[in-house]
Amino acid sequence: MKKLKWFLLVGLIPIILPFLLIIILAVATAGSPTGGSGVEGATYAEHWSSGDPYTHNLLVHRYGITATQLDGFLDTLGISYDKNRINGKKLLEWEAKSNLDVRGIVAIALNESSLGTAGVATNTGANMFGYGAFDSNPENANNFNDEVAVVALTQQTIIGNKNETFKIQDDKAQKYANGSLNQTVDGGVYFTDTTGSGKRRAETMRKLDQYIDEHGGTPKAPIQLTGKTRDGGGVTSNDIPVGYSLTKAIDTNGYITSTYPWGECTWYVFNRGKQVGVNFDPFMGNGGQWMNKPGFITTHTPTEHSALSFSPGQAGANPIYGHIAFVEQVKSDGSILISECNVKGLGVISYRTFDGQTAKQFTYVLGN
Repeated sequence: MKKLKWFLLVGLIPIILPFLLIIILAVATAGSPTGGSGVEGATYAEHWSSGDPYTHNLLVHRYGITATQLDGFLDTLGISYDKNRINGKKLLEWEAKSNLDVRGIVAIALNESSLGTAGVATNTGANMFGYGAFDSNPENANNFNDEVAVVALTQQTIIGNKNETFKIQDDKAQKYANGSLNQTVDGGVYFTDTTGSGKRRAETMRKLDQYIDEHGGTPKAPIQLTGKTRDGGGVTSNDIPVGYSLTKAIDTNGYITSTYPWGECTWYVFNRGKQVGVNFDPFMGNGGQWMNKPGFITTHTPTEHSALSFSPGQAGANPIYGHIAFVEQVKSDGSILISECNVKGLGVISYRTFDGQTAKQFTYVLGN
């Protein structure tokens, strides 16, 4: 009987194999890679989002930093800190919960309180990040422990008050001091010190990053998967629809025009992609042609930081050339936020949202 079952199973292989291949291909397609580096809500850069730690976006991470590397760096600082309170394992947990670059977390803790060994950070219940320690009432920090503080300062001080880089923090402190800060436009200050707190923190980040390089380095970040969603966090402004946000503010300074004419939708998406670490070919064609460009994966799954290629006439696109836009956010309900150019005028950047059902009808081009 056992031999009979074996022969029957062998005979079924030619029938079963095609179905197995279909399943494997379906799974592979669902996880098709895109350009840039973002996994489970995090965005990665090899070292810095902008080329240096001072202008680095603190919501962008270096992938694969280990607890051992962090512990080793802390031990080089010559501070008698509480290793139960701050250590590599906890730092990585705080990074995961707050979405703040762990190198930035170390820099803030070191420069605010010498890793919890100085100032109000030594009070019972207080935090080492200076969160809640107002100039007029520093003891208020006692109401926020370390974990609560790092999450809150990310959401409120870094994101809510538009302090995504240490340079921005220094610049706003100077503006606050001379009375030129427009908090409605610029957001509130992180700190009021004008002696270069941001530069010192950036220097700590640089030293930590160098230590990591010298002690094993880090692996290359895995490529972003389709289907990732993001409901909270990010950068907002008055012209972005309420409830949506960008992972990085749009800045057209430095956008190139070598292959795409200035102000066109293609010019914008090509450059916006580069701004967040996603690369498209310099010769993708008109907006409606991007979906057919050889060498690029397309999907109908809404994907953050992909290019949305509208067919001619689709959703108001040009009836001849189509249109291209950039997907800034995909929410858990399936709705999307796109940024685009030349819908309201040449060079004018604007936003639209689409509900989840509509979003599934579009074609998304995944960058390299």
